[in-house]
Amino acid sequence: MRIIPRISWSSWKSNVHAFPYSRPRNTRFFSTSRLGWRHCGSHSPELYTEAQNGQGEKIFEGDLHRYTTHRWLFDEEKELSKRYVEFDLQQLIQVAISVCEGAQSCTKITKCAEGLHNKAFILTMDNGCEVFAKLPNPNAGPAHFTIASEIATRKLLSDVLKLPVTRVLAWSFDAASTPVGAEYIIEEKAPGVRLGSIWSQWPRSSKLQLITQVIDIQNILTNVTFDMHGCIYFKDDLRSLGEEPKEANIQSATTSVPDIFAIGPLTTGELWNGVRSGMDLDRGPWKEPSDYTRALGHNEIAYIKSHAIPRMNYYRSLKTQEYPDDGLALLTKYMKIASYLTPQPTNKAASSNFLMHPDLHLNNIFVDPETLQITRIVDWQSACVAPLFYHANVPKMCAHHGPLQEGWVVPERPKDFDNLSAEEQRKIDADLEGEILHKYYEAQVYKRSPRYWSVLQNKNIPIIRKPVWLVTGAWENRNLFFLRESLISLFAEWEELVPDVPCPIDFTIRDVELHSKEQENINGVGNLLTLFRDEGVLPVDGMVDPKDYDTALKNSRKFKDIFIELAEDDEEKELFTKLWPYQERADTESCDGSAR
Repeated sequence: MRIIPRISWSSWKSNVHAFPYSRPRNTRFFSTSRLGWRHCGSHSPELYTEAQNGQGEKIFEGDLHRYTTHRWLFDEEKELSKRYVEFDLQQLIQVAISVCEGAQSCTKITKCAEGLHNKAFILTMDNGCEVFAKLPNPNAGPAHFTIASEIATRKLLSDVLKLPVTRVLAWSFDAASTPVGAEYIIEEKAPGVRLGSIWSQWPRSSKLQLITQVIDIQNILTNVTFDMHGCIYFKDDLRSLGEEPKEANIQSATTSVPDIFAIGPLTTGELWNGVRSGMDLDRGPWKEPSDYTRALGHNEIAYIKSHAIPRMNYYRSLKTQEYPDDGLALLTKYMKIASYLTPQPTNKAASSNFLMHPDLHLNNIFVDPETLQITRIVDWQSACVAPLFYHANVPKMCAHHGPLQEGWVVPERPKDFDNLSAEEQRKIDADLEGEILHKYYEAQVYKRSPRYWSVLQNKNIPIIRKPVWLVTGAWENRNLFFLRESLISLFAEWEELVPDVPCPIDFTIRDVELHSKEQENINGVGNLLTLFRDEGVLPVDGMVDPKDYDTALKNSRKFKDIFIELAEDDEEKELFTKLWPYQERADTESCDGSAR
């Protein structure tokens, strides 16, 4: 197996600057440049994009259906199809008008900055009323379950727990029964502003105050327990969806909970998308954590047996295909260890089931910019009840992904800070700010939420639960390497993690050698992607602003040529050609590289 040579990344950086290329203005943020179909009629509302400072540019009706925030340097047609939603705009407008008292017509629709899983619009009426409409993309999971669960979850959060979530005004989880022709939620427009739009302008003291508010909300959530692991629904809705409601048995020391809620299947897209939607998979709910970990393994085994076909994995070999049996062999190891990828039954905090927000980043929090108080927490789509063992994490809004000092130490600038360049100083200050916010979150959890802290502080938990997070879609997402790596890590640390039980899996020296060679290639390409990202040349994920697409495509071709020229012989050149990340690759590629 050929390995990417140990490239001098400093020399690569020099090559980046020496080679003529165009730097895209922005490889991640949304654009207001749009291609479109037709304008709405003269009596239809005006259509605009969302802009941080005032009104965006006019768009076309077709842009409301399509994903327009980014373009992809590879697999674009596939990615766009995952995010296209067909619906009747005029019928959606009529529903919105019906929930706005006194409104007669809709005068403006603003397409909000898109996430990857929903269409979102603000509809403005002739009387000034504004409402927010959300329609799930195909990649968001089963829209009927997704909408039904989110509605029930938000009812519990707002009416029972009194948490700041937006008020739902109208919804449908059955596209066939509504003239809109798609599942939707219409809700109040969140008061305040998105935290992400002002976070960088806030002094540290304001950020720390906000983090404390988030912890207090998490503390409320960890005071409400459930009997099962799954998503929350109304009992009647689950029955209408053909599911048998499982009793939630919600326990709260501070409030009574009406007997209208039940626990049903998870709605996360990875369990439902593509051919999985027609498969008889175990999506929950589950009573025991081991039922959950084993179910995910059985699901993936069923997928591989039914749908996986041989394919090339050029990180591992230029000549030999990767076979479904390779995936099944790895899944066999996972199943042997699955019952240990769970919290200890004696650890009540880790094994108890709680509801948590699934993606707490800055743009999912709205605040009053004057009082600095949280006004709403939005996007509870696919929120689930699960053991705290699987929930506990530092939220994205304050998670620092660089090195962290041990203990309760406040990070400080290095002693030679004043002698560094302005660019180096800015980077150090940014890293310090991120580390301080991360450590402040941990310190406040320790102080204010001891139950959550007892799980968060356990450094072994991320190692134990990682295979659980990687097993679903391991074949389809080309994650066999990462699943194997997580199992190898468990194997290596087993005596410390589970000292009283012999490890039920093992890896031969040959297994580890092959894995290490594959890792070198993956790390080599990863270093390359990081360099491109840091230099602002190409994004790691291939998603670019539409205005920058042509420039990014040219850069990709130029740097592919540079990358291939690093090869020392023809075989290495072939390897580098195959490993170039910004290109489409069919899972059905044969050994000669052709697509079947």
